[in-house]
Amino acid sequence: MVSSEEKRNIIKNIIQGANQEIRSLEKQLYELLLRDTNGGKLYKYRSFDEKGFALKNLQDGTLHCSKPSAFNDPFDCKIGVTLQSLYETIYGDVMDMLRIILEKCIWVVRDEMKIDDCSVVERRVIEKLTSNETLMRVIMDKRDREETSEQFASFLHQNSYIITELMQLVLSDETFASSLGIFADMLPRMVDNITPDGLLLLSNENVTFADVAHINGVMDDADEIELARLLSQKLYPENNGTMKNMQRLIDDIVCKLTDQMNSLLLMGCLCTDYKNRLMWSHYADSHRGFCVEYDFSGTEESVLSKLPFPIFYDENRPLFPWKIFLENTPENVKAAYTQVMLGVLTKDKVWEYENEWRILIKATASSEFKMPRISCIYLGEAIRIDNREQVINIARDRNIPVKQMKVDRGTYALHAENVII
Repeated sequence: MVSSEEKRNIIKNIIQGANQEIRSLEKQLYELLLRDTNGGKLYKYRSFDEKGFALKNLQDGTLHCSKPSAFNDPFDCKIGVTLQSLYETIYGDVMDMLRIILEKCIWVVRDEMKIDDCSVVERRVIEKLTSNETLMRVIMDKRDREETSEQFASFLHQNSYIITELMQLVLSDETFASSLGIFADMLPRMVDNITPDGLLLLSNENVTFADVAHINGVMDDADEIELARLLSQKLYPENNGTMKNMQRLIDDIVCKLTDQMNSLLLMGCLCTDYKNRLMWSHYADSHRGFCVEYDFSGTEESVLSKLPFPIFYDENRPLFPWKIFLENTPENVKAAYTQVMLGVLTKDKVWEYENEWRILIKATASSEFKMPRISCIYLGEAIRIDNREQVINIARDRNIPVKQMKVDRGTYALHAENVII
């Protein structure tokens, strides 16, 4: 089984490789498929339905492709949207500049840099920093010491007032305060009310809005966007309308993305294993259905042009690319397309046992996708006799081998016995 990381890197290269020859990109995908499967074979678990759709697909050699909204996972094909990623997109450059200024301030104090070599904004902030007696005592006291990050963190924990001084000083600068938008008025109130442990957390560059909400006493079981609104309501109630509008904006983006996905794509789901006990239970009616084996190992051009794509499994969701929302440049459009496609092909790590591959087709095409050759049909261990005979009759007409799944009597395993048809 090829790792999710390797699959993502290869598919990202394919998505971004518009200038390469189509044949070359298809070859990369084909080679990935062969490595991740048993010689290019993919499987579809089926249940018997009242209208006979499963048997019809088997008879016609087709795969039914559905809209993303029809899938059983509510996260499927839904790219993540967070306030943190929006904030980093808008204010990331500003916060990076702040970190640079703090570094330059230390260099100036150490006589490793002249303040005249700094920009006007940098000089203004550095002059404020160097005029603050509390911060200067710390900088001068520690400028020649070699300390580990753990020792410095311990020092800050015992002297949390230093973080308070630094944040209040930075927030007093109009350039940075104005760049923080709706958060400019909230931050001073946070600083005044947060515990020493909370202040240490705020000094971490990986701090999230959920972290900030929690250390301010907002402990509701909610996502990051709702926690940010509740925090605003608590610390800055007069700004609550703005936060509600932002929440509505984000919800509107999520809704539009979902609608567009349903209007653009149909998908058919396959996996790489016909002995997957969970798949038999979940998708083949508790072993009462059947499993179809499709052979993608053919190298004809007609097959290569219809290859499926692998699903990646991750604990983190791909996030909405806010840059395309803020600036519609060709580079941002390309980056957004890549991110959305990766979102379509990424699922929660809890589904990793499926090792899924997906057929992607335009929503305007037929939902019944013509598949490559069926190389075998596997009958569920608990299949009913009448259903078993229907499958065998189709297999006999199409000259397809059939195997009967059997439960191992000593271990948690399944075996496939040949069926004479």
